[in-house]
This record gives sequence, C-alpha cells and structure tokens, in this order.
Amino acid sequence: MKIVGHLMQVVILLTVASLVQAENPSVPHLNIVPLPVKVKPLPGTFTLNNQTRVVAVDEESRRIAGLLNDFLLSNHGLHLRIQTAAPQRGTYISFTQAGGRNLPAEGYRLVVTPIEIRVVGRPAGLFYGMETLTQLLPLGVKPSVALPAVDITDYPRFHYRGVLLDVGRHFYSVAFLKNFLDLMAQYKINRFQWHLTDDQGWRIEIKKYPRLTDIGPQSENPSTEDNFDPYVRGYYTQEQIKDIVAYAQARFITVIPEIEMPGHSQAALAAYPELGCTPAPSAGSSGATVHNDVFCPNEETFSFLQNVLNEVITLFPGSYVHIGGDEVSKDSWKQSAAAQAVMRREGLKDENELETYFVQRMEKFLRSKGRRTIGWDEILEGGLAPNAIVMSWRGEGGGIAAAKQKHGVIMSPTDYCYFDYNQGDAKREPPSIGGFIPLEKVYGYDPIPGELTSDDQKYILGAQANLWTEYISTPQHLEYMTVPRLLALSEVVWSPEESKDYAGFLQRLPYHLGRLEKQDVNYRIPEPDGFKDFYTATDDHVRVQLSSLIPGSQIYYTLDGSAPTDQSPRYQMPFQVPLPPDKKTLLNLIVVTPRGRRSIVYTATLLRRSYRDAVPYTENRPGLTFTLFDGKFTSTQDFDLGTQATTGITSSFDPQQFGRQVNYGVTFEGYLKVPTDGFYKFAVESDDGTVLQIDGEEIVNNDGNHASQVVTGYVPLRQGFHKMELKYFQGTGGAVLSVGWAASGQELKPLDGSALYH
Repeated sequence: MKIVGHLMQVVILLTVASLVQAENPSVPHLNIVPLPVKVKPLPGTFTLNNQTRVVAVDEESRRIAGLLNDFLLSNHGLHLRIQTAAPQRGTYISFTQAGGRNLPAEGYRLVVTPIEIRVVGRPAGLFYGMETLTQLLPLGVKPSVALPAVDITDYPRFHYRGVLLDVGRHFYSVAFLKNFLDLMAQYKINRFQWHLTDDQGWRIEIKKYPRLTDIGPQSENPSTEDNFDPYVRGYYTQEQIKDIVAYAQARFITVIPEIEMPGHSQAALAAYPELGCTPAPSAGSSGATVHNDVFCPNEETFSFLQNVLNEVITLFPGSYVHIGGDEVSKDSWKQSAAAQAVMRREGLKDENELETYFVQRMEKFLRSKGRRTIGWDEILEGGLAPNAIVMSWRGEGGGIAAAKQKHGVIMSPTDYCYFDYNQGDAKREPPSIGGFIPLEKVYGYDPIPGELTSDDQKYILGAQANLWTEYISTPQHLEYMTVPRLLALSEVVWSPEESKDYAGFLQRLPYHLGRLEKQDVNYRIPEPDGFKDFYTATDDHVRVQLSSLIPGSQIYYTLDGSAPTDQSPRYQMPFQVPLPPDKKTLLNLIVVTPRGRRSIVYTATLLRRSYRDAVPYTENRPGLTFTLFDGKFTSTQDFDLGTQATTGITSSFDPQQFGRQVNYGVTFEGYLKVPTDGFYKFAVESDDGTVLQIDGEEIVNNDGNHASQVVTGYVPLRQGFHKMELKYFQGTGGAVLSVGWAASGQELKPLDGSALYH
C-alpha cells in the first residue's frame, strides 16, 4: 500500500463562478457538488413558496417530482401540488423527458427563470437535475425562497461512480443502508458494491444452503483488541435484499453483489467444510487477518458456487457480479492432492494459473446468465478471463495492464480511494486500519492514468471508494470515514477534470457541511481554513487567521500544549503569536458545530529556529550507499542483531530493488544537496519502520511495525550539502518506502537521485 500525504496549504479561495464558467464573471455564487459542466447566468430570480406548482406529465417525472416534494416538506416545510399542465399564472417547477434524448443518459438541463424551473432529461437525468435543484435552496426554513435564475447543462465524466461497503466484517441494518444510499444519491454516486461475504461473515440468505447463515455470520472468538467490537451476528434475508435493491434502483443506483471466491471464504467453509482443501476452519473470525482457507477447485465447489450465484442473480437485476479474487493464499492448493490433480488435468503450470482457471470457470457461468464479472486486480495473474472487468486496488498498475488488454477497468487504488484509511493524526482519529488519505488528496485524484493512450483510456469505466470495516463497527464511525471525502470523490468522477479546483471546492463545502449537519450525518469536522504548521528561520511572530468550514460553528484554542475545551479561549479575530528562538509553540484547537458535535483536537506547530549550516563535501558522486541486513526486526535500532547481506550504491528508496519480500532492513547514507536556503519539509511514508536523520538530527521518526503511514518533519537548511541517513526495515506484509521533500511554500516532490550523493 502506498500513501502520500501532506498538510493542507492555505489558499486564496476563488469564486465558484471562475470554476463553472471562467469566461463569464457574472455567474451567481452556487454551491453545487459535484461541479456542473456548464452554468450560464440569467436575469432575475425565481420565488419558491406554497403557491408554486409542480408540473409532471409522465409517471417517472411524477415520481421524481414526489421525491422533490418529500425534500421540500422535510427541509423547508413546503408541500407543492403536482399537476399535469402548467398553471395559468404563478410560478411552477416542471419535470419533462421531452428533449432528454439530446442529452447523455444521465445528463440533464436545469433552467431557472423568474416564472419557471424546468428540468429536462431522461429518467436518470431528471433525478440528478432534481438533486442539483435541492442544492440551490438555502439551508434555513423560510416560507418563501428566492433562487437565482440560471441555465445549467450537466452530465457525468464517468458512468461508473461507486462506493463499496463491507458488511462482512461488521453488519449494518437495512434502515442505515437506506440512509447511506440516500447520501450516495445526493452526490450522484450510482454504483453500490455490497461486500456480502468474507472470512468474518456470510451476510446473504441462500435458501439452498441454510447453514451459510446459521453458522457463517458469526464469530466464535471475537477480537479482544480495544479498537474492535465483537462482530455482529446477522444477515440479510432475500426479502430485505430485494427491498434494498428496489430502494437503490429508485435512486438510480445499481447494487453490485460481491461473493468472495476462491479466497476470503472462511465463513462459507465453516458452514460447508467439504468445500475446502484443508480441515474445517472455525465459524467466522475477527480482525483484519487474511486466512489461508480457500475453496478447493473441484466440481463440488463449482456446483456449490453456481447454485449460490443462481440465487444471487435473481435478487440483483444489475448487469454486474463481483467475485473477489483477491488475496488468495495458494498454500492449501499446493498441499492439496485434489488441486494438484486439477492442475495436471488442465495443463496448468502453477497455482496462479489455477486461480485463473477458477475465475474463468465462474466468469463463463456468469456470462451464460447475462452477467459481467468484476474481480480485484489479482485476477490478472495467470491471465484474464475473456470479459472480466478489473477493479484496480493495488495502485493503478493492474488497471493500466487491463486497459491495455482492452478490458474494462474500475480504479480504486489504496492511495486515494480507501476510505477506511486515516484522515488526520492517527493518535487522535478514531480507530482505523492505518494509512493517510486527507480530503485534498481524494479531490486531486484523476482515474485516467497518463500512461494510457487515448484509445486505451476509454476502458477506464470510473472509480470507486472502498469502506472496509475491520475497524469500523458503528454507523456513526462509518459516516465519519465517508464524509466529506465522498463529496470530493463525487467531483472526481462526475465533473470535468479541467474545471476541478480544490480552492473552489472548499468554498462550496460549508453549504454541504451545514446541510449534512441538519441531516444528522456524523461527518468528519474539517480543520479550519488557515490552520497549518508554521516554520521560520527569520520571523519573530506569526499571524493566525482562521475560518471554520461549518456555518455557525465555534473554534476554541490553546497555546500552552493543553487540550482545548469549551472553556478555552474562543477564536473571534486574527491574533499574533510570538516566536521565541528555538522554542516550539503548539496551537491546539477544536471546532464545535451548532448541534454540539466536537472535532478531534487539531494541532499546528509554530517554530522559529536557526539554519543548519552546510557541511564540506567535494566528491560529487551521485547516489547513496546502502547496507542491507537480513533479520526479523521490530525497530530500526535492531539492525546490529541481523546479518549483513550486501552493500551498494543506489539513487532510489524503492524497496523492490533489493529482491526481498519480508524480514530485512537497510541503511541509506550519504549527502543531500539543498538548492537554496529554506525551511524544508520531509515526508516519509513507510510500511514498516523508518527513521530519517539530517546532519545527525532526527527529523522523522516513523519507526516500528505498522501499516503504511506518513510522518513529516521540518528542518531549516542552508544551501549546500548536508549529511543524511535513512534506516528502513520490512517485516511481513506490504513493503512501502518513499521520501518526499519541499522548501517552505512549495509542493512535495520525490527525493531522488538528482539530490543524493555519497
């Protein structure tokens, strides 16, 4: 897993007008998310009140008009009469499919004039036009509302705009799922991948195999870790699933079932152990462990899975079925006489090809039923099934390879789309699996890799956020991890790439946070605008100017290192903080919303310190020296306990260059060439531990055995050469190491060979 993070920089907020139509500065201020393709201002305003009528002729238009009426009643106390003809006088809102064929299937045109609001589109377009219309309304309840006259033409960049919810690890109620689908629809997300089975639970009723839900959805040995709750026993009946699917369809969301195979199958094997290659596992499990128990590739297993999928297909009318295919341990296949017999019979050279055989069998079956198969990018290993769609999660490499093979691709890389990753300081954020994906990073994602030709780019169907729930046990925690990152993703997959701008997004965000506050969504409260670390070698003070992104909220702060409360000083106006030499000041703050919700404590470091002078160096030899150690390390301090394996020179920190997967450490040593005087930021991302020293001073300590995470450090450096040492170790699991650096006020860039010497 690779996570690249950096602190949000203060930016001058641009008006939304410059985003939606830069050539016309008179576009009114609109708060629409995702950003529309085109907005044209019109003269005047439209007055919405109880006398306004709604005109809808056909059945689908009337249904969508009814959804608008539900929103107006619950949010503004208005209930409008729906009729089939325009009134003789007075204002009205019309929904019509006439002219919709001139727009893309999900496109719409929304025209607001002083007399009429007209929404034009095919059914999906009418729905999305209705959602945009709700975002033109103010947050407060008023008997009469003035809307700016405007002409909006809009349609999505990608047809696949998805969210995955893992209910295998933790179970969520039908009522919550409906609220979650409403949240998705509000921001034009149209695919819901329902992760229904995993090692920890089987959550879908299969009538032919009742033991799946008698045994599969429970844990005999729930984790005792503080950040895990016992896994909930529960499953969805087929009637409940039909209800959820219909609810989603009414909001133009396609529900995609995921039935994991051949791995992540411990819950199924606990119920039907004869389907495995190894002795029966216990019923369910807990934690984030990936288990070795997998389906045995024999005819009994294929018959079972086909019977399961026959029932699944009757419940999910959409064209997609996701069959997993990820993290498949091959150990049991290597030891299984039955699996080895299949390999000999089919002429398969290794277990990767056996997995391909397994996936191709299931893909062929699903294709015979009129369904398209989606699998995680591991299904590339050994060769792709003919019509499979690849969901690329281990970076973009799998997606790029699949697109070049002319297969459909859904981008879902851990770097940008894993919403179970942290959004801030891991020591203060709620429990998570690790990593770091702040709001700005999600917003900056582009699902189209630059390596693809224009012809191959058309195979990128869209992108998806994934919410894995090993550490997410409640609806409130799930909402916290989802929002507002979901809003950023909606703009990634809907809005034109060339019109995206994070500053403009931040300007529109307060309206939506206010709306989410009214909807009682437990969104993550963002750091105030203007809140950042400040490092200097020259200034003797810093001016702090803050602005909360949540309407009506309050900011409380401290400067003595203590945690702020409601009794701490309340921010009211900009203030100055003196910066004595070489003494760190911590600005701690919390944001309290109008409903009394409190953010976690946010901390900014304020520091003035002297430059570190450059050291003499005249050799001018590119690259760093490295020393590689073999050993099972838990800290970079343990290298003396290992065995030195090799030494050399390298210009890269990429751990793949060492040809090892697990249990090694490496020390990089040499000199860093600093181009100009400045306060430099270093961001070290690693899985597992790292420690970075500059001129003998520890700048970044990211030591210990952990998942991929980013730790930053700052140091003022004079132009010239500075000694550097970086120690890194890899235990087991993923191996990640990258180093970024930047002078004050600049964007992070990779620290590479052009600045490294020995």
